[in-house]
Amino acid sequence: MLAMLLLHCRLQGALTSLCGLVLVFSLCGCGKQKQPWEEVYAVEGVVTHKGKPVAGADISLFPQAEWFPDSIRPRAKSNEDGSFVLWTYERGDGAPAGSYKVVVVHHEIVESKGVANTKPNDLPPQYSRVATTDLIVEINADNSNKLNLDL
Repeated sequence: MLAMLLLHCRLQGALTSLCGLVLVFSLCGCGKQKQPWEEVYAVEGVVTHKGKPVAGADISLFPQAEWFPDSIRPRAKSNEDGSFVLWTYERGDGAPAGSYKVVVVHHEIVESKGVANTKPNDLPPQYSRVATTDLIVEINADNSNKLNLDL
C-alpha cells in the first residue's frame, strides 16, 4: 500500500512537472514575428491640382514590393482643404513602410431627379491608373511622413 502511494505521488509530481514545461514552452514559442505590412506609420498629406487643393479626392497607394499581399492598399479621401490622413486597417492608422505608386481620382457627385450620380474623373487621367501614374512615395518607419501630391 505504501509503495502504491509513493508511486502515485511520483506520477502526480511528474505529470505536474510535464504540464508546467508544456505551458512554459508554449508561451515562449508562440510570439509570431509581425510581417512588414502589419506595422503602420502615421502619414498625412495634401493633394493639389494646378496649385489648388482638391477636395474629395480618392487616394490609393499600391506597394511596389511584389511580396506585399494584394489586400494591402493604404488609402484616404481628401478634406475640403486637400489634406488627408492615410489608413490601411483602421481610419487614420497610417501605412506600412515601403515604396508605393499613388493613384488619385476625383469624381464629382451630382444629384439628378433625386438620384445621386458620379461624373467622370476630372483629374489628369495619368494619375488614375497604377500603370500610368508617375507619383511614387516612400513611407518611412517613423511617424513623420508628410506627402505633397501636386498633380
